[in-house]
Amino acid sequence: MKLIFKLLTGQIKCHPARFLLTALSIVAASGVVIWVVSGYDALAAQFDDFSDEYMGRYHFVLAQAEIQTGVGAEPEISLPEAVISELSQDEDVAELVSEAQTRIQMKPLKEKSSQGRPTEQGRAGKKPGSKPGPPEKGKPGAGGPPRGGRYSFIPPLSPTLVGTNSANPPYPLKEGRWIEPGSENLEAAISVKSASDFNLSVGDQVHIQQVNREAIVTIVGIVEQVKSIGRGRFGPGPSRGPAQPALYVPVSIAQTVTGKTPPPVTISQIRLKESTTPAQFQQRWEAKLATADPPLTLLSTADITQDIGDSRSAAGARSQAYSATGIALLAALFIIFTALSMGVHERIRQFAVLRAVSMTPGQIGVLIGLESLLLGVIGWAGGLAAGWGMLKLMQSAQPALFGEGTGLGPWCIILSGVCAFGGALAASVFPAWQAMRITPLEAMSGRSKAPGISRGLLTGMTISGIVLILINPILIFLVPMQHQSQYALYAAVGYSTMAIGFVLLAPMTITLIEFLLGPVVARLLRLDPRLLSAELSSNLWRTLGTCVALTLGLGLFVSTQIWGYSMLKPFVPGEWVPDLLVNFKEGGIPDEGFQTVAQVDGFRAETCLPLAVEQTKLKKDLTGSQERTSVSRQNSVVLIGVDPERGIDGPDPLIRLQFLQGNPQTAAEKMRQQRGCIIPDHFAREANLKLGDSFEVLKPEDPEQAFRYEVVGIVDLPGWHWMTKLSGLRRRGDRAAAMVFADFTTVRNDLDFDKINFFWTQTKPAASLEKMGKELTEVAAMYPGAAQPTNYQGTWKIGATNFGPTVRVSTRQGVQDLIHNRANGMIWGMSQLPLVTLLIAGLGVLNTIIASIRARIWNIGVMRAVGLSRSALARLIFAESLLVGLVACCLSLGFGVMAGWCGAGISQYVSFFGGLQPSLVIPWEKIGFGFGVTLAICLIAALWPAFSICRLKLLQLLQAGRSAM
Repeated sequence: MKLIFKLLTGQIKCHPARFLLTALSIVAASGVVIWVVSGYDALAAQFDDFSDEYMGRYHFVLAQAEIQTGVGAEPEISLPEAVISELSQDEDVAELVSEAQTRIQMKPLKEKSSQGRPTEQGRAGKKPGSKPGPPEKGKPGAGGPPRGGRYSFIPPLSPTLVGTNSANPPYPLKEGRWIEPGSENLEAAISVKSASDFNLSVGDQVHIQQVNREAIVTIVGIVEQVKSIGRGRFGPGPSRGPAQPALYVPVSIAQTVTGKTPPPVTISQIRLKESTTPAQFQQRWEAKLATADPPLTLLSTADITQDIGDSRSAAGARSQAYSATGIALLAALFIIFTALSMGVHERIRQFAVLRAVSMTPGQIGVLIGLESLLLGVIGWAGGLAAGWGMLKLMQSAQPALFGEGTGLGPWCIILSGVCAFGGALAASVFPAWQAMRITPLEAMSGRSKAPGISRGLLTGMTISGIVLILINPILIFLVPMQHQSQYALYAAVGYSTMAIGFVLLAPMTITLIEFLLGPVVARLLRLDPRLLSAELSSNLWRTLGTCVALTLGLGLFVSTQIWGYSMLKPFVPGEWVPDLLVNFKEGGIPDEGFQTVAQVDGFRAETCLPLAVEQTKLKKDLTGSQERTSVSRQNSVVLIGVDPERGIDGPDPLIRLQFLQGNPQTAAEKMRQQRGCIIPDHFAREANLKLGDSFEVLKPEDPEQAFRYEVVGIVDLPGWHWMTKLSGLRRRGDRAAAMVFADFTTVRNDLDFDKINFFWTQTKPAASLEKMGKELTEVAAMYPGAAQPTNYQGTWKIGATNFGPTVRVSTRQGVQDLIHNRANGMIWGMSQLPLVTLLIAGLGVLNTIIASIRARIWNIGVMRAVGLSRSALARLIFAESLLVGLVACCLSLGFGVMAGWCGAGISQYVSFFGGLQPSLVIPWEKIGFGFGVTLAICLIAALWPAFSICRLKLLQLLQAGRSAM
């Protein structure tokens, strides 16, 4: 071992730059892991404290054992009164408080400025006869409470209505008093966050609404609220516990708003007597509660912590941490692999001599392994130090975002160690095997050329790579998942084989790029093409490690871009959407006013049509939303009544639909005569509907009344989801399975619409939105009326322009721009980690170029001796680096297209936003940016090697070459 350590230190002294660059690469990779994982560690450390605070003075929460908690789900929860009564009579129970929680929309009666004064534009404070003007530029418009912060244009979310029988507040009172639970007074207490969001104080009145049931209550108290953990990343709390934020009211008010007597109890909070052991109490009741209908459970602080840990956001943070570890581990693996392979190649004669003097193959393998482990130790220790320093720096710069508890947690240390040591050990296997195969006879042969790949092996690797790559699309598209639980297996098998397949394709890609693009690059840099004929393949293993390390970051970047924009396409409103949608938020337009709206300057009057719009629930769960919710699996639809002739089948129809089944003429006729409707293809697929089938929808004000519609057309409807949300065609906070078109008169009669609030129209090319909005407010003033219920359509302040409290206008282009801007930010955020990995791989490129120059220094000296200029030598080095980058770009494009396509395909089964069958989209501009960054990194990495070799004199090159032999 003493000899092995001497040889190890001697190798480091001989090549200090290589060792330093490789160690820095591992430090950087470990630092990435530490940066990502430390955030999750800090959040996980808050879980227990949050749970204790969240439970308040109670020991348990009685709740349903299983609740559908998907995004957009609205589970109907009702705890059995018999169980609650039996629990309340238990001798160990000191207090039992039942709560009826329900989703509402809340709106202050008087809006106030930041100084707390009522605004002139508030609905209750406006002067009689006054006309609202257009909104100021850069402001969201009138009609909503102010909200500070970076995203001030986003309206605050209404709190959950909590009908409670408690005589005491669940959390300490900040201001005012607690409600009187048994009284008939119209009073409420509100959580501090909602009070801040809506700029409310004690004594203010708010309007609360659920469908057509409403009430006006006075705020009598403001209650402290549990602080959300993780800077809001994990939401206000678990789905089965007390509501956060909340509007607390007596049970009588909850009964008025929900329309149910008594309102269903959703949770009960239990406080035990001091002499009772909580664990024994829970054990005594759990078996009995499990047999209830529906099954119930007692949630303790440990269960709340588990709920938070299992939440969608927490799972996302864990996935990000594991992803960062996996990416960094692979980057470390290929960088160390390249460095060790170069070392083995350069020491072939040295190892042969050592074998001749009785050193065993095992000892040589141990030498390579120790060199790799030393790199891992330095990388891990350096990464921990760099990560700790970075966290402390961010702590001092932004204390609000990085609390005092932020530091290197256990997961941070473990996963960074896995990255450093796992990558080091895995990378040492093949170089150690190469070194152990060296025989003593090779000391005399003077072999300096690295072992290459035979043509047969190259062909076999290529065929095997193609077969492995095809496994993933076969699994996803030809053998689709039958259940979501199969996702882990599909992902593990499909993506692992795909990654291995592209690694096996890398040698052939290197050979082809060198053969096809080598002459092109040579001519661009004014070099003899023969100089680049074998630059990459002369040491294929060294080039392979570097190219794969670059492909790791660039390939993930490309696949993220392709997956993101492929998933986005079905959500961007297509050309079928008319130019402009008008929503009269107050009152409505009677029949005699339709032409007045159509004649607004800027409208194409012949295309302006009224819409009868309502979001209605499906009588049957056609899409299976109770099993798993998704963007296309919901229990309601947006029903839009439109004139079939002018809207669907006219010579210049307002809505230009692309029919996949049926045709405009037949569909329009059946819409008028047979209660026909047109549905999008994804809804037909999820609900298993075809032409001629029918389904029923419920009347919102009277759920006992249902209306049947027959499917007469199936169309492609890209972008309906976000169009309905941002334009206000569906209710804020509610999701829908589809947009369904039916006859205007039929829908209007079914839903008892006396007046119309929505109009769709095409606009003239030079139309001014400000002028149209101003004229529309004048039209609205001609038909005044009560404000539309706040949970009906049209309450969003984003995605549209508000002209006072009466008119809201949204455009197709505005919605498209908003979606693209938001999506660009999110996709860019997901692409940052791959780009950081790409930068780390740049150190490996520098290492490779230095080793390549060192291996050819004698040849370089000879070329200089026969007339190669220093400029040509520099261009030769740049050309080699450029070819490495081109190989990485080619591999990354292939991997990105396949991974992005398969990712979009598998999202149909596991993602909430799946179900709309996205098509493959390749954003060349975004991908081109990644390719440009890669080539720039390669060229920058070649600067120092080119400069250092070009400044050497001819004699120095020849002498260095002789000593290297």
